[in-house]
Amino acid sequence: MVRLWFSVVLVYVAASVLQQGDARGSGAPSSACQSLTPQHVNITESTADNPYTIMPASTTYQPGGTLRVQIMGGAFRGIFLQARNTNNMAVGFWSDFPDFTRSMQCNNSADSVTHQNTTEKPAGTNFTWNAPRDSPGTIVFVATIAQARETFWANITSTDISGGNRAGFNLGAAVFSLLTFVMTNQILQG
Repeated sequence: MVRLWFSVVLVYVAASVLQQGDARGSGAPSSACQSLTPQHVNITESTADNPYTIMPASTTYQPGGTLRVQIMGGAFRGIFLQARNTNNMAVGFWSDFPDFTRSMQCNNSADSVTHQNTTEKPAGTNFTWNAPRDSPGTIVFVATIAQARETFWANITSTDISGGNRAGFNLGAAVFSLLTFVMTNQILQG
């Protein structure tokens, strides 16, 4: 009888350890780069209303500039965050990582953010996205956020973010200056 109980307890402990090992406590796996879907065993996306919002500091960005991105809606334990272009590819890179988060490489170095562990991250956590020097055009921030191992929402998106001209260069102002110069020369010449 003791031997039977010992076997039952051993199987229970082993199953618990294996199940916890699949919770991806150290961050998203690289196999989730495109789908942003956690690889939690036997767990599916929550059907409850999504409490999270991705709030960029602006609806535009400058190539080579930075943009603050905030996660609103409550504390969370896991995250996988990217900026994606209209071809659905991760673009730019992330820096200044909040506590318990880290960079991850999908297409390019640090083009994604994930959690380091399952410590609770506070609502309002800020991330810093760095735009590429060559504008990828309109982008959207996309995330999967886990409230707990069993409760997550995938492919949460921000509003569209438009890419501007390179910082310090405004095509409209340059054309206006050129036209003003030409017209002024025409008037002076006669």
